Amino acid sequence: MTSVTVAVAVKGDTVGGGGNGSRRAVRWAVENLMPRADRFVLVHVIPKITSIPTPSGDCIPLTELDENVVAMYVQDVKEKLEEVFFPFKKLCKRREIETLILDDNDHAKALLRYASESGISCLVLGSYSPNFLI
Repeated sequence: MTSVTVAVAVKGDTVGGGGNGSRRAVRWAVENLMPRADRFVLVHVIPKITSIPTPSGDCIPLTELDENVVAMYVQDVKEKLEEVFFPFKKLCKRREIETLILDDNDHAKALLRYASESGISCLVLGSYSPNFLI
């Protein structure tokens, strides 16, 4: 028996409610795919982190910093970004879900690479149009 892993790409918004297309995609995936899924993953892609801001407003390139400082900063950014998933987790209250933050400047390539490397059975993307599934 093969395991079924569903990944839903989500985008947050500035007021904390999640993007409309993402909410529709998560709601659809919960209703139609979650009952058969062994794993359900919400994925958010951010631009690649290339520098760290300073209190003065300047940015220091990662290449000029110690690996440990960079690792702590990236971890801190990703922990803060977990808030993006809160409105979507409410839609998935029936089961436990996983969350993942990818960093890449090309969101489509990042999602496709993740889906390919992780054995994702179904990748769900939202749309701004209410008729996103035909």
